[in-house]
Amino acid sequence: MSEEGFFRRWSRLKATGEAAEARPAPAPVPVPVEAAAPAEPEAPARPPPTLEDAAGLTPESDFSTFVAKDVDKSVQRLALKKLFADPHFNVVDGLDMYMSDYNKASPMAPAMLASLQHAPGLLAQLLGDRRDADKEEEGPGGSAAEASSPIQQGNT
Repeated sequence: MSEEGFFRRWSRLKATGEAAEARPAPAPVPVPVEAAAPAEPEAPARPPPTLEDAAGLTPESDFSTFVAKDVDKSVQRLALKKLFADPHFNVVDGLDMYMSDYNKASPMAPAMLASLQHAPGLLAQLLGDRRDADKEEEGPGGSAAEASSPIQQGNT
């Protein structure tokens, strides 16, 4: 094995095109010859089900023939409608909460509004304390921004 490393070798072979020439062609895989098996009698091909067959389905019926590949799509749809009309399959799952339209705001109940009556007083108290703290920082000579301003305002 060479000392040049995988990536250097790969890059060199890719640049020169040696990899395509050096790669041997894959050997053909021999296909085994199957012994002649005795012919099995084929089951007589049944005609595909029709809409009348699908209309006569009950929940206990075998639906496998109605979902085969060669069955007409309208027959398949009717058979599946019959299947899922059964109360056993016609159950709303637990994820029905995601079916709601959350773009519409629901009105607040009067009890909820009453519980929020304390909010204006609480906010006024919090904001009032903050305003008092801001006034204390400004000091008696005005705001701190005005006192430290290097530009003198003249009378205009």
